[in-house]
Amino acid sequence: MTGPYDHTPPSVAAKALEVLKSLPSLQDTQAQVQAAIDEIKTAASTLIPAISWETLNEGSGSSTCARPYEQSDGREYFFPRAVAENVVVSEQDWAKIQEAAKQAAAKLEATEVQVMQNGPANHDVGFYGPAGLFIKVGYRGNLVVSGSTGCRLPRDQK
Repeated sequence: MTGPYDHTPPSVAAKALEVLKSLPSLQDTQAQVQAAIDEIKTAASTLIPAISWETLNEGSGSSTCARPYEQSDGREYFFPRAVAENVVVSEQDWAKIQEAAKQAAAKLEATEVQVMQNGPANHDVGFYGPAGLFIKVGYRGNLVVSGSTGCRLPRDQK
C-alpha cells in the first residue's frame, strides 16, 4: 500500500513523462488557456454588456507538479481569476455562459465536467483535461472565470 506522499514508482513516472512530452509546451498551453478564458469573457460580455472585468489576483506558477508528474521537469501555471463583480446573470444567460465555457474548454480537450454548485444564482462548474488542465466558471453575485495549464513541460525541456 502506498501513502499520499510516496514518490511515484519509476515505471509510472516514465509513462507520465511520455504523456507530458505528447502535450503542448507550458508556454503554448498558457496561450491556449488564456484564449479560452478570453473567449468565455467575450461571450459573457456579449450577453451582458454592462459587465466590467477585473483581475483581483496575480497568476502563479509552480516549480513542480503533483503526482504522477512530480519527477518530471513539468510546471503548472494558475491564471488570475477574471471577476465581474455585482453583476446580474439570469439562469438563461448562465446556461449560455456555461455552454461557451464548455466549447472553449473542449478546444483544449478539457471535457470532463465537474459541477460543484448548480442552484439558482449559485453556480460553480469546472472543465478538466489532460494532466490537470482546467477551466472554471462560477457565479454567485460575481461572475468568475479561472483556469490552469495543468502540468506541462517548458518549451526548452521538451
